[in-house]
Amino acid sequence: MSILTNYIKLMGISLSCAQIDQLYHYRSMLIEWNKNINLTAINDPEEILLKHFLDSISVHIAEPIIDDETFKIIDIGSGAGFPGLVIKIVFPKSKVTLLEATNKKVNFLRFVKKELGLMDLNIIESRAEIAAHNSLFRENFDLVVSRGVAKLPTLSELTLPFCKINGVCVLHKGPNADTEVLDSLTAIKQMGGNKTELFPISQELDMPENKTVFVKITKSRKTPGNFPRADGKPKKRPLKNV
Repeated sequence: MSILTNYIKLMGISLSCAQIDQLYHYRSMLIEWNKNINLTAINDPEEILLKHFLDSISVHIAEPIIDDETFKIIDIGSGAGFPGLVIKIVFPKSKVTLLEATNKKVNFLRFVKKELGLMDLNIIESRAEIAAHNSLFRENFDLVVSRGVAKLPTLSELTLPFCKINGVCVLHKGPNADTEVLDSLTAIKQMGGNKTELFPISQELDMPENKTVFVKITKSRKTPGNFPRADGKPKKRPLKNV
């Protein structure tokens, strides 16, 4: 765990012994459940620390996370809990919602929540296209995160509707993030997004082997009520530049 704590200290974050124990326990549960459920392709304990946990915490580089009960975060397509569940452990006072459509993964998230005794953690079993039209979630979050869900034109439509005006989306992408942004200008604008910035982990933490690039989108206008579209249309027919 020391290699993880060394990197997160560069972000100005320190973990208590209790938080480190929670991350260890989470990792153990992930490895055990992964024997029967396809939660992650990464099984090596050290790689989990760097490729899942550090990658999740590094959202803080693009948008400093406020460890406060008024700060609301939603993770779209949380899967096995990356990045949202890790963020909850590291910033325990923040209110985090995990949105996941696959029942087996939702069961895992609920099990981890109970085992770790996490408070103010809301786990919702739903597709983003449906949940985004629920007034409890629509334009209700300071920070929207998502990792590995879809290409950026689709992901913009699935995430920005959850974001408050003047809130931000921080989306995990790879080394072609700049190209994806150019392909997504229409989608971002239609969803109410405005300023878009890139944050490569390799530069911020001096990790040349890490290919993650965060796309940070600031929202300046309300998302039109007809978005996101239903029935998988954001993925089947992504919004194209005009």
